[in-house]
Amino acid sequence: MVRGLYIAGTGMMIQRRRMETVTNNIANVDTTGFRRENLVSHSFDEVMLNRVFDANAPGYQQTVGPLHLGTQIDQVYVDFSQGSFENTERSTDLALAGDVFFVMGTADGERYTRSGAFYIDNMGYLVDGEGNFLLGEGGSIYVGGPEFKVDEMGAVWVNGALVDYIRLASFEDNETLRKQGSNLFFSDAAPLAVSNPYRIFQGSLETSNVDIAREMVDMLTVFRTYETNQRMLSMIDETVGKAVNEIGRLR
Repeated sequence: MVRGLYIAGTGMMIQRRRMETVTNNIANVDTTGFRRENLVSHSFDEVMLNRVFDANAPGYQQTVGPLHLGTQIDQVYVDFSQGSFENTERSTDLALAGDVFFVMGTADGERYTRSGAFYIDNMGYLVDGEGNFLLGEGGSIYVGGPEFKVDEMGAVWVNGALVDYIRLASFEDNETLRKQGSNLFFSDAAPLAVSNPYRIFQGSLETSNVDIAREMVDMLTVFRTYETNQRMLSMIDETVGKAVNEIGRLR
């Protein structure tokens, strides 16, 4: 019975964490380049329950059956599937098609993003909303003003002159990427030379890959599962109460 309390309790904790993930996805449905998250859980390792030191056969062990110890969080999986494109007609907005990332220069070092919502700072450089610099092959990209062109391969042209190429990064395994604030990713693995096919579209933004209908269904599923575990917890608690107060009462 006490084990049942533990299993139901861990189940409620998992669903609470899953609800936080779903809520975060819904809150970022309009965030440019956002990648939805999915919490992956698994059961604790099974423990084989044995009957030991049988009175009729000393030292004999008999397998009774597996013992489950509830569930635990395995990892938060990030879905890197492509989002759709939205036309903005702003020269500083760039959308990426393909399994690649923009490289940003931040105070913590290089970071990676799919968000192409850039601005021109007071020095004439392309930056994101936090002031991090968009990096090219020659460093921070200077455009001076909004009258610049970016072709599909990332070449940046100002007044008809080539000034730089937008630097892109790809990874052998995107699961090495971890989210950081402001829609950025970091990785302990070094980025690879870009070999994946890609295109850059100026005047467009990639939307988040969150499917709001799917998230609402997931939210209802999480709520029902949490409710079921809560009922199990209450039932087991009542059973334990009866065992202590009624069955175990001395007469």
